[in-house]
Order: sequence, then structure tokens, then C-alpha cells
Amino acid sequence: MTSDNKRTRLLAEGGLALTGVIWGANFTLVKFAVGFMPPFYYLGVRFILAFLIMGAFSVKRIARLSSRQWGMAGVVGLCLFAGFAFQTIGILSTSPGINGFLTCLYVLLVPFFIGVTTGKWPGARVLLGIVLVVGGIGLLTVSGQLTFGIGEILTMVGTIFWALHILALSWATKRMDVMSLTSLQLGLVGFLSLAISLLFERPTLFPGWSAVGAVVYTAIMGGVVAYFLMTWGQRHTTPTIAGVLMSLESVFAVIVSIACGFDSLTWRGVVGFCLAFAGTGLAQTYSASTGPEPVLDARP
Repeated sequence: MTSDNKRTRLLAEGGLALTGVIWGANFTLVKFAVGFMPPFYYLGVRFILAFLIMGAFSVKRIARLSSRQWGMAGVVGLCLFAGFAFQTIGILSTSPGINGFLTCLYVLLVPFFIGVTTGKWPGARVLLGIVLVVGGIGLLTVSGQLTFGIGEILTMVGTIFWALHILALSWATKRMDVMSLTSLQLGLVGFLSLAISLLFERPTLFPGWSAVGAVVYTAIMGGVVAYFLMTWGQRHTTPTIAGVLMSLESVFAVIVSIACGFDSLTWRGVVGFCLAFAGTGLAQTYSASTGPEPVLDARP
């Protein structure tokens, strides 16, 4: 790996980590917004606004896309929408902590899907990093007994789609323009969410200025900025490392919640933070020093 490639990879992975931080910080605002708006209506307005902002800078790029590239963006956007939809429905029948923990398991599913389909598995140190991250997030988010009912099952279906989104995005972002891909996936999620809202929810046209402020902020930071960083970042690193870095969302959601006074810091939380950051650091630094993560080839 040349020094320029290594620098680009580090910047990309830094952007993916920042994506997780932004999403984690957004979580409190999302909880606030859905107190005034039905969840799918919120998702629809947020992502359509993000699409309009991002689309304003990429109209000409989108016009030059081939039909195959439109199809790629459609697959990516559908996976993203399905992840949101099942997570949103699942949280109605389970706790936010359990929902958050099960959602973060995409960090395990991404390398599993890669291994099953290609016979290539992450090296031992990357796998150890993943286990530490999952264990840390579990300590941070799960306080009671983990049982499986309809809410947990729906959440896990969403988690499968989150993992598929990471894999589909990693594939598509190397084959088409980053800004166009970002815009189209945002737009597809927005319009599908709004359609679901109009069919099954009773949204109010104007939910109040406080909710509008939350929508605008999460559309810009959690939509335009975060998804551009995610799409560009995955062009320059592996899906497994991308999943590890973006799982910081759960960690920073807890940090912001503590800072805002909604939660308190416990020794369990301290251990969880340490495990999550240690696992992220182990996986990322090993990847950065070696290039693409080593794999254990399962094929003879």
C-alpha cells in the first residue's frame, strides 16, 4: 500500500467513525422528533429533505448515470429502507436498549456473509475486535434479560438488512459516482417512508417548530453529511471495518444520553465503553497497518 493510498484509507475510516459519532449524537434528537411526529413520517420528511439538499449538488451527475447504476442505487436504497422499517416496527414491541444491541449485530453479520459467500474470513485480531465491540455495546445497552419475541425478531430482520446495505454499498460505491449514489439512496428511503406514513399513519402537516428544527438538523448531519461520509468511506476500506467503525453509533448514543442527563454513568457502562473502544481500535489499527484485513481462507 502506497503512502497516498494509506492516507486515503485512514481518512475514509476516520469518516466512517465520524458517521457513527454523528448518528449516535442524533439519537437523542430522533427520540425527541418522534415524540411529535409518527416515525415513518419523520423518516420520510428527514430523508426527502436530505435528498433535496444532496440532489441540488448532484443533478448533472445523476443525469449521466446508466440504467445499471440506477439499479445499483435502487438495491442500496431498498436495503437501507428495509433496515429502518424493521427496526422502527421492532422497537414498538421491545426496549430501546435491546433494539439498539440487536441492531449493532450487523457488525458480526457483515463478515459472516462475506465468509459464507466467498470463503474468506477476517483475521483473528479483527474478529477479536468485533467480539469486543459487540460485548461492550451489550454492556451499554442491555440491562435486563434478553428474550426473543416478535419485536426482537423484527429487529433482527432489520439487522440483516443493515448488513446487506453495508455490503451492497461497498459494491456499488466502487462502480458509480459517490454523490449520485448518496442522493438516490436518501431519496428512495424518504419517498418509501412517506408512502408508508400516508398509508398507515396519521401525520400532521406541521408538527411544531421544535420538531422542525430536529428534522432539519438530522437531515443535514444524520443524512447529507453522514451518508456521504459513509458512501465515500466504503469506497476505500472493507465492509467489515466499515461495520466496526459505524457501530460506534451505539456507544455515542449512550455518551450523549449521559451528557444530556437522560442516563447515568455506571461501572458497567465504563467497562462497556472500554471494550467497545478497544475493539474498534484493535480492528482499525491492524487494518490500517496491513491494508485490507487478513483473511482465513476456508477453501481447500
